[in-house]
Amino acid sequence: MHILETIGAFILAIGILVLIHESGHFMVAKSMGVKILRFSIGFGPAVVSRRWGKDQTEYVIAALPLGGYVKMLGEQSDEPVNPEDQERTFDRLAPSKRFLIALAGPVANLLFAIVAYAGVAWLGIPGLAPIVGLVQDHSLAAQAQLQPGERIVQLNNQPVYTWEDMRMGLLSAAIARTPAVLETRNPQGQLAKHVLPLQSLKADSVGPDFLGKVVGMEPYLPATVGAVAANSPASRAGLSAGDRIVAVDQHPIPSWEGLAKHIESHPDKPVQLSFVTPEGVHKSAQVIPQMFLDKSGKPIGRIGIVMAPLPKDLIVLRQRGPLDGLAYGARTTGQMSWMTLDMMWGMIQGFVSPDNISGPISIAEYAGQSAQAGLAPFLSFLALVSISLGILNLLPIPILDGGHLVFYAVEMLRGKPLSPAVVQKSQQIGIVLLLMLMSFAFYNDIMRLLTT
Repeated sequence: MHILETIGAFILAIGILVLIHESGHFMVAKSMGVKILRFSIGFGPAVVSRRWGKDQTEYVIAALPLGGYVKMLGEQSDEPVNPEDQERTFDRLAPSKRFLIALAGPVANLLFAIVAYAGVAWLGIPGLAPIVGLVQDHSLAAQAQLQPGERIVQLNNQPVYTWEDMRMGLLSAAIARTPAVLETRNPQGQLAKHVLPLQSLKADSVGPDFLGKVVGMEPYLPATVGAVAANSPASRAGLSAGDRIVAVDQHPIPSWEGLAKHIESHPDKPVQLSFVTPEGVHKSAQVIPQMFLDKSGKPIGRIGIVMAPLPKDLIVLRQRGPLDGLAYGARTTGQMSWMTLDMMWGMIQGFVSPDNISGPISIAEYAGQSAQAGLAPFLSFLALVSISLGILNLLPIPILDGGHLVFYAVEMLRGKPLSPAVVQKSQQIGIVLLLMLMSFAFYNDIMRLLTT
């Protein structure tokens, strides 16, 4: 059932984004008088096909949902054209108008992202409070003297409301290779400043788990037991739902992350737990984590407990008004677009890890997770993928919109189009580049499945 929901969310998301992209091409071409022969969501054989309008345009939903296209009269020089339609062909347009038609698809994706992010701002997404729960030894966070329990209130003079705000701010600073200045407030209300020297990170540092592996900190998640599996090591040790674990092997445990890491690193080895019951009674018990193998074959420990639901004071919901929401949508779209370009440039330089490239499998997983989380998270996911789709299509790679933009720009400068042989050869190179990119994305997806 979960797999079906994930597939359904993925198809819905891709369908919406392709519809938005192709509608951009469609509407601008129609406004310039071009006759549209077909508007297809997906490739391959038609699942649903209908003809509408004066021009009897064929609207198609095809079998393979990974893309779409708008077929315009005159795009292919060898196709027959009725005399009455001679003035409505794509190729009779000036190169500047063809340039605008090609540009309209990516622009539609970016405009949609603004609206989607505005919807997120109006609805609000519950986020985790930006409280530090775990600081790893010898990490950047430890060097900056961050302490568990500190709440991050500003990052580079920008307010931080949720852990996601902080994560995106650090990622942006790392990609730009600038230091990150964190202003924090400890549980006693005292303010402090910590500087993370992100400008000195090594090559290939910015990867999928950048915050945990490179910066070295995790969010605060209370080490409170939500449920205990029957006949598990925790059950035999006397742990119950509601117990709050405060120390492991006489070392204070600031959050669930610290507890999980300690348990995982002690398979088949005795561990002393100190915990407080819901009635306030302090107890201690020895537990021996049962050994399991993760997907990479590494032995890890498990004691058979799950984390309790987060208390309400750790959930932050921020909603914005109509105008403020639109401003947020435009600002966030601009920031995410710039970050996407920065990440691409960082990959070329070798600073950003190519492991960040996701393929259809990862996108499907994110689609399913965000759809299950609610409308606002799903809109946020759609906005992010829409930006990626828009930026990707603007790259000057033949066969993409960006490649066509280059062809039309050269035609405007030369006063005549490139030869068909040059265009064909360029498109063949573009196909090879896209296949290489898709193959690498699939490889990343498969490796994530094997190692997580």
